[in-house]
Amino acid sequence: MKRRGSRAGDEAAVPRPDAWEIALKLLAMRALSREELRRRLARRGVPPEQISATLAKLTAARYLDDGEYARAWARSRAHRRSLGPTRLAQELRAKGIAERDIAGAVQEVYAERGAREVAEAAAMRRLPALQGLSPEVARRRLAGYLSRRGFAAEIILALCRKHFPHGNDPPGNDQ
Repeated sequence: MKRRGSRAGDEAAVPRPDAWEIALKLLAMRALSREELRRRLARRGVPPEQISATLAKLTAARYLDDGEYARAWARSRAHRRSLGPTRLAQELRAKGIAERDIAGAVQEVYAERGAREVAEAAAMRRLPALQGLSPEVARRRLAGYLSRRGFAAEIILALCRKHFPHGNDPPGNDQ
């Protein structure tokens, strides 16, 4: 009777998937940037020269396109999560996307729907949670919320003034 289980000798008999197969499986699960895929392949013990060759092959076959990935990521995050340009750029940098691709993606996303419009949508979702607070506290919390989402100061200030007009504004900053 043969026992089931793994032995040290049995592991050598099982062929290990190559970098191409691993990369395709990872990309089948979800889109990845070139840098994310490189990190994941390295974590799985794929040698650096094999990673470089696989990434080049995937790019040539158009399975890997950081520009397209950046545009899709930015569009999704801007509209679903109501993130501003600064936050989108920060997240794309963390994913290893080149600055030219980041700039193009952010510009394209906010050409479709302006940053002010996205910020307004984020503010409208946040307003119910601010009811019952003093106007000063509500403005401060709304400003912090929009700032963390990556919107510009002038957009934040305009929205705070619009939704909480009786707060103490610094003199000379009327818009």
